[in-house]
Amino acid sequence: PVQLDDFEAYFKDMGKDSAYKFSLQFEELKSVGLDLSHDAADLPVNRPKNRYTNILPYDFSRVKLISMHNDEGADYINANYIPGYKHSREYIATQGPLPETRVDFWKMVLQQKAPIIVMLTQCNERRRVKCDHYWPFTDEPVMYGEISVEMLSQSESQEWITRKFRLEYADETQDVLHLNYTSWPDHGVPTVNAIESILQFVHIVRQQANRTKDPIIVHCSAGVGRTGTFIALDRLMQHMREHEFVDILGMVSEMRSHRLSMVQTEEQYVFIHQCVLLMWQKKKQQSITSDVIYENASKT
Repeated sequence: PVQLDDFEAYFKDMGKDSAYKFSLQFEELKSVGLDLSHDAADLPVNRPKNRYTNILPYDFSRVKLISMHNDEGADYINANYIPGYKHSREYIATQGPLPETRVDFWKMVLQQKAPIIVMLTQCNERRRVKCDHYWPFTDEPVMYGEISVEMLSQSESQEWITRKFRLEYADETQDVLHLNYTSWPDHGVPTVNAIESILQFVHIVRQQANRTKDPIIVHCSAGVGRTGTFIALDRLMQHMREHEFVDILGMVSEMRSHRLSMVQTEEQYVFIHQCVLLMWQKKKQQSITSDVIYENASKT
C-alpha cells in the first residue's frame, strides 16, 4: 500500500525510465487467475455466446441465469461477480451483449434486480461492432423473450447518455437506469483532459449506486478493459473518502481473480494512478478550503 501523502512522489518514481516499474507491476498481474477453470464457457453450446474467444468467465464467480428448463447451457452468460468496496457482489462485469445473447442479458438484469447498467462503449467504434443495440430504439416497448423493455426517457450530455428503462415480466416491474459513457476510446484511455469527466461520471454512478445493495452491471465490449478500469476507479473513490492509503496493485489483482484481464492494458493501469493523483489533489484542496472556512468562522 502507498500512503496518499507519498503518492505523487511514488507516481513520479513509477513513471521513470519509460514507466519501467509500471511494466513490472503489470507483468506481475498477468499470472493472476491462470489456474482458474472456465469449463462452462468452453461447452460447445455456450461458445457462440462469447463475443471474444479468449475472454471467458471463471466458473466459480460466473453469474448463473435461473432457467425453467434444464437444458445444457441455459444458465450461461459471459459475466462475473466482482467484489466492491462495500460487499462481495457489488458489481457484475459482463461483455457487450450479442444479438443472440440480448434476451439472456435482460434476464440477468431482472433476476439480479440490477438497478443500474453502466455502458462504457458505443455500439460501433471505428467501423467495428463493439456491442449489440440491446435496448429499444424508440419509446415503444419491445419484448426480449418474455421480458418487456420500455424506454421511459433519454437525455444526452457531452460525454454520456442517460436512459431510463422499465422492465415488465409476469407481474413484476423493475426500473433500470442506463448510464452510457460515449467518449472512451477502446483499449486506450481518455485524454488527460477527460480525467475530470470520467471521474464526474464515476461519481454520478456512485451517487445512484449508494441507494441500493443489488449489483450494478458494468460492460464495455469484452467486459474487462474499460469495465475493469471503471470498477477500479469507483472502488478507489469510495476507499479514499475513508482512508489515507491505496493499494492499486492489490485491488486489480483481486479483481483479476474474479474475471480475467480486468484492467486489460498497462496504459489503463497507469491511467488509474493518474486519476488517483487527481482525486488526492482535489481532496487536499477541499480540506484546505474547509480549514480556512472553519478558521474564519471560529474567528468571528
